Amino acid sequence: MKIPYVVSTNTRHAYRTAEFMQQSNGEVHRRILAENFEWDDGYTPAPLSLLAAGALSKIFHRINPLHRILRKDRDILMDLFPADIPLKYSVRLIEDEQYWKRSFNTKFPTRLELGVSFWKGKYLSTCLQEYLENAKPDLFLEDEATELASLVSPYIYQLGLNQLQIIRQPTPPVPDPNTVEDNCEFSVPKLYDHIPLEPVLRKLYNLQEISLVFGLNNLGDEYLPRYFEFSIQDCESLCRGLEHLNHIKTIRINRSNLDCSKVKVILQNIVKKETIEELDFNHCKIGDYGMKALGGFIYVHKNIRRIRIANNRFKETGVAGIAYALQMNPEAPIELIDFSLNPMSLQCATTFAAAFVRCKEKPKTLIVNSCGFRGASAEKMAGLLCLNRGLTRLDMAANNLSGEAEATLLSALEQNRRILRIDLRRTHISEETQARVDQLLERNRNLVGQESEASEEIPPLYLNEPEYLIWEYNPNNPDYIPGRYPERVPEI
Repeated sequence: MKIPYVVSTNTRHAYRTAEFMQQSNGEVHRRILAENFEWDDGYTPAPLSLLAAGALSKIFHRINPLHRILRKDRDILMDLFPADIPLKYSVRLIEDEQYWKRSFNTKFPTRLELGVSFWKGKYLSTCLQEYLENAKPDLFLEDEATELASLVSPYIYQLGLNQLQIIRQPTPPVPDPNTVEDNCEFSVPKLYDHIPLEPVLRKLYNLQEISLVFGLNNLGDEYLPRYFEFSIQDCESLCRGLEHLNHIKTIRINRSNLDCSKVKVILQNIVKKETIEELDFNHCKIGDYGMKALGGFIYVHKNIRRIRIANNRFKETGVAGIAYALQMNPEAPIELIDFSLNPMSLQCATTFAAAFVRCKEKPKTLIVNSCGFRGASAEKMAGLLCLNRGLTRLDMAANNLSGEAEATLLSALEQNRRILRIDLRRTHISEETQARVDQLLERNRNLVGQESEASEEIPPLYLNEPEYLIWEYNPNNPDYIPGRYPERVPEI
């Protein structure tokens, strides 16, 4: 009986007899303890079936009795099977989740995983991750990696690689001014290649999410910048593998030297993958040229929902590329854009405001935490809520909204009944302003599902189709603040 995990430990502790009750006259002489599931340990000999199961568990690679024994005996075998059975014997034959959970805790005791519902997939994904993270590019056996990927592919839906070993290269010598540099065009250039991902990815036909970090962990004093480089060939190998994945939804490349040329190669190769819903390029080195390519991807792709590009290196031109794609009303159901940790100037804020007063439905979430907005730029970002009716969430934490931006924010929220959540932590606003913001957001939540009607607070022109104000807004004029409306001329 699988008591230890069919009946949870917390349940057993909750319903056990209290210590003071065990010392009472009615309990101290009780000989039958129904709540003690281990009462017979050390008193009765093990049944013959348990001894037979113990013998069979040691020769699982030679004899597989699972399809010929009773269910209760199969449960006993699952508890007795060693956790280090080779995968080529255990993957196709063992489906018991408790066995795979025990195997995971035995092989990876330092990893804490919460909320796992499919332990077999988690264990096999971690085994493949460990193999790929520690594989040496100079000694990489493609056949061995392909065999492992084929074995675990039916059970893997997510794959995350937190590091990739770089190809071995000699340590660069100390520069000598008297040394003649080798400029011969036939010399072999240095390549920062990693293991080829194509033969592995093309076998993972059920993969839905992939996360990559091109770099090494725990280097200590051995840190060198070249350990975090990767080449165009790495990107091409990754893209050739992604072509065979018909269910891929999320692609993440974080904390890597992903610059404009590399992100352009990736976007060009995945633009026809209509299953992709999320791109996460946080903490990379994407500049203006790469952001223009990303803007073109947003405009062309039909299913992209979430874009995360926090902590990169783009400026006004890159923001204009994304803003242009949003203003063209792309077919993709864009839900979230994350620009956090990218310092933005007044011109960036002006371009943002110009784009979002024209975007009526997409995106629903904008995250611009810690972007350096202050003064006029902060006032523009707060004022765009006057005209935008698509946003339901705006995160502006760690920006400076004090002064006139604070008053503009309140004025915009009083007229916007669609926004449901605003993150204003560490924005230097007063407690009274925060309390008023909470009241207005609560008002908007109570109006969810109701049709908006004209009122003295929101005139008809400002409800759903504020075309008049949109065309009055000049995106190239940094002195114009959304919310400071021109005088309305009554229609005749």
